[in-house]
Amino acid sequence: MSKVTTSPVVRMAGAARPVHLTIVSTSPPQRCGIASYTTDIVHALAEVAPTWKVDVCALDSDGVHYSDPVSVVVTEDDRSDYARAADELTARGTELVLVQHEYGIFGGDDGEYLVDFTDRLTQRGLPYVITLHTVLSHPSVNQTRVLRALCANAALVTVFTETARRVIIDEDIVDPEHIVVAEHGAPAVLRAHVDQLTVGASVADTLAQLRDSTVLCTFGLLGPSKGLEVAITALPAVVEHHPDVVYLIAGATHPGVTKHEGEHYRESLVALAETLGVSAHVRFLDAFFTDDEVAAILAASTVYLTPYLGTEQSSSGTLTFALTAGIPVVSSRYRYAVDLLAAQPGGVPSGILVEPGHPAELADAIGHLLDDPQEYRATRDAADARGATLTWPAVAGTLVQTLLPIARSRRAVRARASRLNLDHLARLVEQNGITQFARLGEPARHSGYCVDDVARLGIVAASVCRRGGRDGILARDWLVLTERFLTESRDPNAPTDGLRNMRDRRGHWLDEPHQGDHVGRSIWALGAMSAAHVPAPLRSRAQNMLHNFLPLANDSRDLRSASFAILGLSRTVSPEARHTLAHLAERLDGALQNGTPEWPWFEDTLTYDNARLPHALLTAGIALDDPAMVDRALRSLDWYLGEVGLAGEHPQLRLVGNNWLSAVGTKPSIGTSAGDGIGTASGTGDEQPLDAAAVVEALVAAWRHTKSPRYAALARRAFGWFTGDNRAGVPLYDPHTGGCRDGLHTSRANANMGAESTLAYYQALFALVEAGLLALPEAPGQHVHHRARAQSARPHRVTGT
Repeated sequence: MSKVTTSPVVRMAGAARPVHLTIVSTSPPQRCGIASYTTDIVHALAEVAPTWKVDVCALDSDGVHYSDPVSVVVTEDDRSDYARAADELTARGTELVLVQHEYGIFGGDDGEYLVDFTDRLTQRGLPYVITLHTVLSHPSVNQTRVLRALCANAALVTVFTETARRVIIDEDIVDPEHIVVAEHGAPAVLRAHVDQLTVGASVADTLAQLRDSTVLCTFGLLGPSKGLEVAITALPAVVEHHPDVVYLIAGATHPGVTKHEGEHYRESLVALAETLGVSAHVRFLDAFFTDDEVAAILAASTVYLTPYLGTEQSSSGTLTFALTAGIPVVSSRYRYAVDLLAAQPGGVPSGILVEPGHPAELADAIGHLLDDPQEYRATRDAADARGATLTWPAVAGTLVQTLLPIARSRRAVRARASRLNLDHLARLVEQNGITQFARLGEPARHSGYCVDDVARLGIVAASVCRRGGRDGILARDWLVLTERFLTESRDPNAPTDGLRNMRDRRGHWLDEPHQGDHVGRSIWALGAMSAAHVPAPLRSRAQNMLHNFLPLANDSRDLRSASFAILGLSRTVSPEARHTLAHLAERLDGALQNGTPEWPWFEDTLTYDNARLPHALLTAGIALDDPAMVDRALRSLDWYLGEVGLAGEHPQLRLVGNNWLSAVGTKPSIGTSAGDGIGTASGTGDEQPLDAAAVVEALVAAWRHTKSPRYAALARRAFGWFTGDNRAGVPLYDPHTGGCRDGLHTSRANANMGAESTLAYYQALFALVEAGLLALPEAPGQHVHHRARAQSARPHRVTGT
């Protein structure tokens, strides 16, 4: 084997700008493979990216004390600790979090407490990357649920092999665009000359005794899953032809195993070797090792064995170490070994694979390498060449290149979004209502007010209230305005006729009470207000108004008005509201079931606010616990996505617009105009922000229920319509004013920047934010206190995988 001295570290030019990275993992003095892996990452990043600040958020199960680089500690089984740790990382200035995921190291069923941590990171606007150490081809229902929730908001997911990547994609865990292969690394000292290594007395004595032997080796933490009994069972057949063979089993028993079973597994291996008559050919070295000692052990080995019993394992530090040291391998056929030992282009494999649990196959493979010097040399050279790519400096360099754009993006987002820009909305809102239209940033005061827009204002204000600070105070004033305006829209002399809608600036109503969209939107707003984080009297008044408006909802015959009402009624649990919700849902569901296989829709034409129909049906199905209704809602939504460009490999939202679409063609909507005038529709074929917001909110609702990354990705993509990812490539939202234009032509946006369009943008925005699919800056005045534990010496290496 061509051993080389450790080459000088090449520092990454792109990493010159400091980044504060925190790694979430177990950490020394905890003894496990994940802890050792993280220690290696920290040291490697210090070499290739010396300006980076890298610390660790440690998972603790035993109350031990930690030293640098651990800065934050999470008690594994304390659920409240996870969200608190995320707050702490934010307060400490962390720019990016790298989570080392393994099911067994986090609290809750299948590690579900970690979801609290990642959700809080998302709320704080702190991006995270998750590395999956175990990828199961047949996960349980709960494992799938937890993993989807963890990965849904991740900036990136990394796995160790291409096979693991394909499994994750096939299981619909992560969108393909957000998962990459980042290989497991190993210390560069494994490729150093033996005379450069420093080893302890027990290792030195053992290796001296084995100097004239052909050494088969397995190292790492011992446990029943390692299948060492298979290798010992294979040994008599090997020794028969190669009497100088010794099988070196190097490593302490896994602390988790000793905690529950003591040394039973090791003792069973000793007894098996005695029974088979090969005790003289099996040597145990019970210790934790330094990197130099691992390098010395592997340098003395002829063939490395990983006879693991399972096939699912998607990473193995010990196998990575063996290849990095340039040792040929005989391994059982588990996922990581299949990928890592595969032949490189134009080469041969780095080892031989056998079926798990078959001692005869294992013996034949070992014998094949030992009997054929030419085959052995070719396999050894292949292992050496592959191992040269796996040293930690090389792997860490690739990791830096992967993480750096995410950290830069975090800086850019923070720089652009120092606060939520509600300036344009504040200009539109007057004492008695919200102005309908505006020429760009200048409100057209003469246009007056309408219940539709005031209801939308109430929905947005309810979301803003959750943020607190200055914006929250402003939003509470808007809720008071909404409550008053909706109260006055109902004629006490005709309380069952519906609501008025249009009002001039002097307070005069311009129409008589009637049914329509504005009635449903009012109930939606009252439902949002009744569930908002606002003073109790305001919330109570909204609940009472909602109850008083229920007869108006029951009288509605329009599907959109019914849909809007459903979205509000789902926010309350009163029996009367649930009864009305069920009544409206039955009507909406019946309309959908009257569709055809070719046109599986609620109506025979796609008009405006289309996505509100499946959105409302989905919301009702969830609230009423009706899986069949939920399924029909999702199928109708999926069909509609195909009609508006959100299907296929390159989705882009292309709304129906004012050219309404039916099963037999298109037709212009009533009242469309080709002009840019204030108060008129924006032209035949124009796409409208209220339609885009409906799509975003429907997709968010679908993601909340299914946790499918496809819905999350499409929700973000649909939201991009507002910022330029549309057919014209033109942004409608203006971040400088906080306003949104009213319509999209084929090549430009409408000059109207009124209430409907601006509020549609914010409804879509807050739907994403509240679901954790998009981050906003923290509200003013939110602070957390640092909590840390410290001190302990750095331990020897523990490799458990």
